[in-house]
Amino acid sequence: MFNKRRNDERDRTVASVSETMSEPNETIIQTEPDLPAPVVEADNPYPNGNGAKPAVNNLKPSIISEGFEFIGEIRSNGYLTIDGTVRGTLSLHSIQIGVSGVLDGNVTCDTMNVKGNFSGALDCRDLTIGSRAVVDGKVSFKSITIQRGGVVKGELKKKP
Repeated sequence: MFNKRRNDERDRTVASVSETMSEPNETIIQTEPDLPAPVVEADNPYPNGNGAKPAVNNLKPSIISEGFEFIGEIRSNGYLTIDGTVRGTLSLHSIQIGVSGVLDGNVTCDTMNVKGNFSGALDCRDLTIGSRAVVDGKVSFKSITIQRGGVVKGELKKKP
């Protein structure tokens, strides 16, 4: 009624696995000839299968919350959302300044999305300035998007 297997059928499906000492990730599987071989995946440090390093942007985003003030240096290959105040030197993959966020300092990043206030020096690839944003400083970018209402002061320089 419930399609139960008998114990002898269950025992035949179990494969014996032995590890060899010559290759640390090599696994040998022995099964009975009339049964299909079970699938065993070796530990792969590069799960995308092409031998390349895993994406560095798999980090969880970090958040500087509203009411929080950070003064110092931040370096990461990940994402940072600023809803509070940050003053200092930043080097990240991606930064988002929220509507209540303030960033004052020297910044290097791939992507920057400003909805609040930024002042200082910025070197980025892609820059988006929101409708309520104020950007004041020396800005170097490859591509820029400025929404209607966004304010930009200072020096803008397009990279080749």
